[in-house]
Amino acid sequence: MPNCPKCGNKESMPTRTFNVIVEPAKGERGMTERRVGMYTCEKCGTKFPTVISKQRYLIVAEEQLKSIQDDLASVKKGNEELNTKVQGMVQQQRELETSMDKAAKENELRRLQAKLAELEEFVGYLRKEKGELEQKASRPR
Repeated sequence: MPNCPKCGNKESMPTRTFNVIVEPAKGERGMTERRVGMYTCEKCGTKFPTVISKQRYLIVAEEQLKSIQDDLASVKKGNEELNTKVQGMVQQQRELETSMDKAAKENELRRLQAKLAELEEFVGYLRKEKGELEQKASRPR
């Protein structure tokens, strides 16, 4: 909200608004469109303008604009292709992680089965030894 330049009162609503196009200063490129609001102070009755907003515009040749638009279209197409590739790679990554988990579980299962076979063999050996020791212990001396 702008202040009155005379009394400093804050004004909330402009009495009138309009757009002004300002030519570029020396060394500047493009035009500036300003939205100006005319305010009337409720206390002292002073009328004063204030810039509400600014918008800069660059003027380019039609060929250059067409070139920029073509470049933009090509970049958008490339972006879509990259997004498709990324989605495919994400899917591949999920599949690879799933297959790696499955392979790890299978590997653990094989290792545990080998350990089980080894332990069963050792239990068999211990039972045989136990049987032999019981026979030796039961023989009279």
